Order: sequence, then C-alpha cells, then structure tokens
Amino acid sequence: MRPRFFLSEALRSIRSNLALAGAATVTVLIAVFVMGAFISAFLYVQSAVDSQKEKIDVSFWIADAATVDQVNSLQTQFEALEGNGEVESFVYVSKDDALAKMRERLRDPSILDELTSNPFPASYDVKPGDPEGADAIVAAVGTHPALDPAKPVSYARETADRLLGIARFIQWSGLGLVIVLGLASILLIGNTIRLSIFARRREVEVMKLVGATNWFIRWPFVIEGVICGLVGAVLSIGLLYLAKVAVVDPFVDGTDSQLTQENSNTIGFFWLSIILIAAGSLLGAVGSGITLRRFLKV
Repeated sequence: MRPRFFLSEALRSIRSNLALAGAATVTVLIAVFVMGAFISAFLYVQSAVDSQKEKIDVSFWIADAATVDQVNSLQTQFEALEGNGEVESFVYVSKDDALAKMRERLRDPSILDELTSNPFPASYDVKPGDPEGADAIVAAVGTHPALDPAKPVSYARETADRLLGIARFIQWSGLGLVIVLGLASILLIGNTIRLSIFARRREVEVMKLVGATNWFIRWPFVIEGVICGLVGAVLSIGLLYLAKVAVVDPFVDGTDSQLTQENSNTIGFFWLSIILIAAGSLLGAVGSGITLRRFLKV
C-alpha cells in the first residue's frame, strides 16, 4: 500500500473535478450540520426528561397507630430493597417534619396555628433505583401493617408512566432518526461522488483490465470522499459554532427556566465536533466506497 500515491491521486481528482468535489463537500456540510443540530437537540430533550425522571419518588404513609416494631420492620424492608438496588435512598419524615414542610410550602403558614393537633402522618420518602421500578417497590411494601390502610402510598403513577413513555419514545425515535439521517446522507454523498467516478470510468476500466486490484483502484476515491467529508464536517462545525454563539447561548443565558438552566450543557462542543468530524469522514468514505462497486465489475 502506498498512501502518498493514493493521496496524490485523490487530490488530483479533486483539482480536476472541483465542481463535483464542491458539490460532495456541500452535501456533507448539510448532512453533518443537520446531524449536529439534531444530536444537540436530542441530547437536550433527553437530558430534560432524565432530570424529571430523577424526581420520581414514592411516599409511604405510616399509620398513627403503627407500633415502633412495625415501623422498624418497614425500615428493615426498605434497607433490604436498597441493598439489592431497587431503592436508591429513603428518608424517614416524622409528623413534626411533615408539618414543618407544609409551613414552608404555604404562602401564609399562620393558618396552621389554628390546628389543635398535627394531622400530617409520618412517612418514608423513597427514591427508586430505577424510575421504572417504582411499581415493584409499591407491590413489595404497599401492604405492610405499619402503613395507613386508608392511603398507604402517595405516588403520581399516571404522571410517572407518561413521563417514562415519553422517555422511551425519545430514545427509540432518536435512534431511528439518526439511522435514517445517516442512510440518507450516504446516499446523497454517494450520488454526488458517483458523478466524479463516472467521469473517470474509462480510467477505472483500463486499470481493472491491466490487473489493478479493486482496492488499488478504490483507495484514491475513498480518500477523496474522506477529504470531502472532512472539509464539509469542519465547515458545518463552524456554522454550528456560529449558531451556538449567536442563538443558543443568548437564549440559555436569558431564560429564567430552571429546566433550561439545568440542561443547557448536555454535550461539550469539543466532543460534538469530534463526533461530527468522524461522521463526516465515515460518510464520505462509505458513500464513495459503495458507489465505486458497480464500476469495478468489468
């Protein structure tokens, strides 16, 4: 293998077909730009959903008549669930703590001064190890004798199920869109590079007839595709950076949304650039390599 020879041939082909090379580069630029914007948006939404999933918890209300032994037994059961990973953490909230929390939530806590007794039950606030495992925790502990039989569990099941469903939809739809975008990019790049290869089809046929191997013929075109992919990817990164500085950063800095502030940095721009450069090079190489196959059948 002679890398310098293949590189010089690829550069010669680019110089000889600047218009076609430019078209291939622009195709990569558009494809990689869309891919970069999609990856950033997808990771932002995924991060926002994940941050909400982390807030899913379950409260187990303890009956006022529960004995100390029953409460200790309930705590032992939570410790066992924590040991096997089903529970990430749990906190005991006494009746006085529950009343204090309510005072903090109310705009006018003085209305609680009229109470003759503390109506708020003690509880265990449980954070599941996996948000999707909350139902399993409820099934395992929900009938414990220490719990209030009237309302043993406080768990926003419908909200949690909807949130988890959204998370799964985002994951699968994101994967599907990335695959579709990748295939479309390969086809677009392949069709563009095909014009360059078609212009040199006689040269390819002659090289094939005189005994050149398929890879000897293929390497200059693959390198040409990689060069077009690299240039297109670098240009798209520049456009993405301009969009980041001019649009995204001012939007994030100017918004008062806590959700936006918490999820403004889902992926570093450096790592996104590395991914896009690799993607552009791969798309260019694959697009040219696949396109050349038909011309090697002499």
